[in-house]
Amino acid sequence: MRFVLVASAFAFVFSPVAAVAIQDALPNEEKAYGELHGRIVARVRLWPDMAPGETNALRGRFSYDAGAKAWMRQDVTCPELVVFRPTDIRSDTFLVDLPGGGYLAEYLGTNFITDKKIIESGRWLGILFYRVPRRPGRPINAAPREDLQRAVRWLRAHAAEYGWSSEKIGTIGYSAGGNLSVLSAVSSTDRIYEPVDAMDGISPHLNFAVAVYPAYLLDDGETDRNRNRGDGARLLPELKFDNRTPPMLLIHGDDDVYSSMGSVLLYAELHRRRVPAQLMVFSGASHGLNDKVNVRSWRQSLLDWLESRGL
Repeated sequence: MRFVLVASAFAFVFSPVAAVAIQDALPNEEKAYGELHGRIVARVRLWPDMAPGETNALRGRFSYDAGAKAWMRQDVTCPELVVFRPTDIRSDTFLVDLPGGGYLAEYLGTNFITDKKIIESGRWLGILFYRVPRRPGRPINAAPREDLQRAVRWLRAHAAEYGWSSEKIGTIGYSAGGNLSVLSAVSSTDRIYEPVDAMDGISPHLNFAVAVYPAYLLDDGETDRNRNRGDGARLLPELKFDNRTPPMLLIHGDDDVYSSMGSVLLYAELHRRRVPAQLMVFSGASHGLNDKVNVRSWRQSLLDWLESRGL
């Protein structure tokens, strides 16, 4: 049985697993989401109190970056999963959009072109606003990784309630979000925070992962920003490739500031381990996959790949 208590700030949805806050809109949300705004069905506060290690719970704010011509979300200590309903539900697959921004902010630029195509294809979509900026004294992706695990657990706990499959949950991450997508896919069985309630007993494994121009995959730190060819570079040691590593799609440009060799070496390792993987590297494409003739088809290729996997 499901009960809803509506309060002035948000409603609490009581389930057999955990209480979850369904929150109100933030200022400028409609401007930030554009035409997708009307598809929102939930804004989910992921942690019942404060996120691990935090001393406050701030949802952050939407700001417009005039230089990048994109909206972004900043100063998030209370992570949130925003769920969008498909235009016409034809699939029980759920994709979690992980925005990029160097783990400093979360940009919503061209992501929405892809998000719109996913929603129009009949698939469920959510945007995870993980904690930013980088938490002092911690690895740059540590807090976002905790937030993604918690989000996947929430999606499994509420799959039957909304109608997506508990075993068709995956990520599509861009740049820093691509790093988060990869790391969470290949090391999903790690226990990375102390359980806070019964929901943390649910597995956080991903069923598939998509990484679009992922950053920070090579062991030369952030020097892979220098358009190097990845000579002598290796994948980061924290990419563990556990026994739940799922099928992956990797998309990169060979003129990216983050060397495409990160995706190439990742594909090679997945192939060696017999994990189904597909790699697309576009000639002359830079970070963000500039609008060149040979690049424009990548979003349709994404949908084709999902269909080929029964997603």
